[in-house]
Amino acid sequence: MLVIRLSRKGRHNYPMYRLLVAENSKPVDGKFVEIVGHYNPTAKDQSLTVNKERVQYWISKGAQPTNSVSKLLNRTGFELSVEERHHKPKKEVVVEEPKTAEVAAPIVEESAVVEEAPVAEETLVVEETPAVVEEAPVVEEAPVIEEAPVVEDAPVVEETPAVQQNEGEAPAETA
Repeated sequence: MLVIRLSRKGRHNYPMYRLLVAENSKPVDGKFVEIVGHYNPTAKDQSLTVNKERVQYWISKGAQPTNSVSKLLNRTGFELSVEERHHKPKKEVVVEEPKTAEVAAPIVEESAVVEEAPVAEETLVVEETPAVVEEAPVVEEAPVIEEAPVVEDAPVVEETPAVQQNEGEAPAETA
């Protein structure tokens, strides 16, 4: 299937595009059938040059423009359909209005109308606790450390390995 698509040219941070008619299976920068226009997005007027006759010819032969090419061709007078991307709908933000005093006032008035419950015959005894309770500060005693007697350093004696010698043999040399 033939498509009309953009092929990027230009240098780093300075893109320029070609409008190409190419086979869909070919790579973007691969072989193409025909160049039908140029697009320079970095120019002040975003220059777009299109050979309208050739584009119309290729569209009549069945070439399908990509979405970006369709948008560019619509600028030059073509009336091509553009598929809109399906974006996720934004979540609706529900803003709750703060309750005002006017709304709270009727609730208070209604609560005043409530009848009092009958008092039970049994009376409960409630013990009163003092309002302020002062706690004594907790003092922790540090443990007493007894001094250990100081031991004098004993002289270090190096032990040398004993060499066993058989009678009549010369002492063994160590390397």
